[in-house]
Amino acid sequence: MPTKTKSQPPEDESALEPTAGEARFSFKATHVYAVLVVLAFAAGILLGYAAWGRPAAVSSARSAAPAPAAAIPTPDASAAQQDLMATLIPKVRHFKGDPNAPVTIIEFADFQCPFCGRHATITGPQIDQQYIQTHKVRLGFWNFAFLGPESNWAAEAAECAADQGKFWEYHDKLFNSQAGENQGAFSKDNLKKFAAEIGLDTSTFNDCLDSGKYVQRIRDDSDAASALGVRSTPTFVINGQALIGAQPFDVFRQAIDGALAGAASQ
Repeated sequence: MPTKTKSQPPEDESALEPTAGEARFSFKATHVYAVLVVLAFAAGILLGYAAWGRPAAVSSARSAAPAPAAAIPTPDASAAQQDLMATLIPKVRHFKGDPNAPVTIIEFADFQCPFCGRHATITGPQIDQQYIQTHKVRLGFWNFAFLGPESNWAAEAAECAADQGKFWEYHDKLFNSQAGENQGAFSKDNLKKFAAEIGLDTSTFNDCLDSGKYVQRIRDDSDAASALGVRSTPTFVINGQALIGAQPFDVFRQAIDGALAGAASQ
């Protein structure tokens, strides 16, 4: 698991900075092609950061200037991106949007991460309205719980909510209820209150959370994200291209429109 490093959020909320650290993908695979795919992906992200002079460190928040999306600058980028998505998509359990949408976004996030919260409450609804509801994008969520025990409990609770078909409702409730890291906002008592507030069967939910049903799954998801090379939250993969951090909507729009154009040309 990555080492947590704290830093102060930016004073200017319009300049949302990536929480990304050392952006690279080093995917473990048993066949040569998968290794080559990941090396191409890593090269793209590293070249993007080198070009913009971004620092490499693990954190849930960064300085104020936003970084650009990192794309794979290789002649076989399309094949590499498709292979990456073919590897990731079957491992994602929670999707929102049309399964036949031409663009898939996979988000790696921690429910305690303040920048994940900003994305979920500011930019996420814009993406939902403009792209998900219009059947252009589907969004997948991947738990990367690394900020402490309340991150793990929140992720486990979201899985318990998913058992009752309300993952996304609980997802939104969590991000709208942030109040500092490991300060009690996501205590188990509060997580149970959230379940009641969104109309879950509280007896079933409470039994799920108390039993530790999803403890290992969240550990496995977080370990897998770390092994993939994800170094911070939020990290997004848009049709195989990386976009790091809680970027403004215009940055997402540019990346999504580019992915839509690429999908239309195939």
